Amino acid sequence: MSSVFEFLTNEIGDLVDFEVENMHPETTLMELELDSLDYVSLQVSIKKAYGFELNFDDLAAGKIKTLGEFCDYVESSTVTA
Repeated sequence: MSSVFEFLTNEIGDLVDFEVENMHPETTLMELELDSLDYVSLQVSIKKAYGFELNFDDLAAGKIKTLGEFCDYVESSTVTA
């Protein structure tokens, strides 16, 4: 498990009623039932931890559907940030 995946699952676990132990890379963001305020909280946490801001257009456009894809997005964004 990557440190980004662990970071994201812990952050999401604090926001929603979904057990961290039940989160896997193939878990969809729809299953997690994140709302817009949850994404704002994640944006703040990711900015503090990794130094870049989430692009909500990528999330809204459905480009990122699973927790694994979200993790890949954060990892690739920290390389280019």
